[in-house]
Amino acid sequence: MIRGLLAAALAAWAVSAQARTLEVGPGKSYASPSEAAAATADGDTVMIAPGSYFDCAIWRANGLTIAGTAPGVVITDKACAGKAAFVIQGNGVTIRGLTFTRIRVADGNGAGIREEGRDLTVEDSRFDADQVAILAGGEGGTLRIAGSIFTANGGGANDHPLDAVLAGRLDVLSISQSVFEDARGGGHIASSALRTEITGSRLSDAGSRMTGPLVSVNGGVVTLDGNTFTLSPGAADRPGAVLVSGDVEALAMRGNTLSEPAGNVPLVRNWGGVAATVHDNTVPDGVEAVSESGATYHRLRARIAALRSSAREAAGRARHGAAQAARGLGLIP
Repeated sequence: MIRGLLAAALAAWAVSAQARTLEVGPGKSYASPSEAAAATADGDTVMIAPGSYFDCAIWRANGLTIAGTAPGVVITDKACAGKAAFVIQGNGVTIRGLTFTRIRVADGNGAGIREEGRDLTVEDSRFDADQVAILAGGEGGTLRIAGSIFTANGGGANDHPLDAVLAGRLDVLSISQSVFEDARGGGHIASSALRTEITGSRLSDAGSRMTGPLVSVNGGVVTLDGNTFTLSPGAADRPGAVLVSGDVEALAMRGNTLSEPAGNVPLVRNWGGVAATVHDNTVPDGVEAVSESGATYHRLRARIAALRSSAREAAGRARHGAAQAARGLGLIP
């Protein structure tokens, strides 16, 4: 075991010793992020000078740090592989101090950043008018977002607006000290992660273009800690500022504040089937911090839908098996 740990330490030291800093910008070694992306190796740091880059890049190396040297680094108007401005295929990547704006594709899910590797960290960055700000649709790994601003995202296509942050079955989605505002009709955050943590962030629906919850969480362990949720006067029909559904293991709500002029929208609509742990939340008079209204009906519908899906899959397997047997007997060509 000691020999294995020593080998791992030596490998990490070798990567660190060989790591380089690649400079991007006018007059630098690389004129654009995509040129630097093609040259990176594991452990490298990419420093991007301020300016507007009509460019996109696919980052394949592991352990990268991609950062702006100063405010004003803008990646705009272009998506690689019909996916995103930055497609992150490497593991353990950190992105810091960049702005991603006006990223769109025909499918409606053009992202500022698309995580295809594992363990992505996004810090002190801005996402403005993208169809999706950050899309992490895979399984496992982490997505950690800190100190970032999301504004006017979620345009989508074909009248189907999307959320600013879309997270699939990750191990952890962690969002802290970030601002979400002025969405274009979708929500701000949709997560199916095994653990979803939102702390110290501000989320609002200014402009009254949002009709659903600001945050939707499907299953897992959910923690909401020290956030501020601000709803517009047109929010009366939404289920809650936050909607929790699916097979939830635990739900904790501590120190959150809800501003809600309609007078009937709870901070959290809990359809997750577990009792919430609720401490020190501030909501308007007459408004519930957490409501389980409709939970039984919702979970019944979800169960029926799951049974129907299982039945369709079983029927498909049976038809396939019957066809294979018939071919084996020579009954059909």
